[in-house]
Amino acid sequence: MEIGKVNELIIYVLAEDYAGYNSPFWAQHGISFLIEIRSGHMRRRILFDTGSYAEPILFNMKLLSIEPKTVDMIVLSHSHFDHTGGLLGLMKEINKEIPIFAHPEIFKISFALEPEFIYAGIPPLRGGSKEAIEELGGIWILTREPIRLVPGVFTLGEIAEDEKVEFEKSQTLGLYTLKDGKIVPDSINDEIGLAINTEKGLVIIGGCSHPGIVSMVKKAMKISGIKKVYAVVGGFHLINANEERINNTVDALKRLGVRKVYTGHCTGLRAENMFLKKFGNNFEKLHAGKVIAIR
Repeated sequence: MEIGKVNELIIYVLAEDYAGYNSPFWAQHGISFLIEIRSGHMRRRILFDTGSYAEPILFNMKLLSIEPKTVDMIVLSHSHFDHTGGLLGLMKEINKEIPIFAHPEIFKISFALEPEFIYAGIPPLRGGSKEAIEELGGIWILTREPIRLVPGVFTLGEIAEDEKVEFEKSQTLGLYTLKDGKIVPDSINDEIGLAINTEKGLVIIGGCSHPGIVSMVKKAMKISGIKKVYAVVGGFHLINANEERINNTVDALKRLGVRKVYTGHCTGLRAENMFLKKFGNNFEKLHAGKVIAIR
């Protein structure tokens, strides 16, 4: 794959569990980023995930002077409701034909059984069905393989089991799915992630990073052939991880040469504390309304 490079990258945090201190922005459980790519005369806006609800995202977009109709494409990291729940409402505002990149299992049934049954997949009344999104102009591009969206920007595709580092092969979230009518563990293979090649190096973006953020960084390096990693951004789902896994994650990212860490959502306070200790001023906590500019 010919990767290319972007001259400028701006990430607007439209949805996050934390709104920040003395902030006018609305928080919600989930992630949504507006990723703006600038290269020469090219300007593209990629919506990465849609949080749990559209309303707070639209409110935050208004504060940031972002018009929904300027979104050029959508990437859904995985099926969970806190990353897909706002899709239907946002599509109504985008109101045009637009490609939506996701894994083929994006519509799968996914649920928790503890402490009770909780459906974790796309919520039909907020996220919409495949057909409902198509009626609003959504063009589903469903693939397990990496795909280049614009020069310098590519999805990671499915992270296969043999592509994962050993300590990330076990899940930090106990979910189930259905296979031939039987209840089986959900390995959450549908998370794809996004990578951007900037002048400062790769920027890897995960929704929850269920395959493991280290494995995702390694996959981005493998796809691109680029060894320099500037930043990782998103949720890392270490909130339920033990101390050993947290330490392994932080240390592995250090060894890979990751310069900056922007995280929040499902990463958890203990892991954020460890990132702060190990990365110092190169760790920044995500919050709704935050703007990350990489030039």
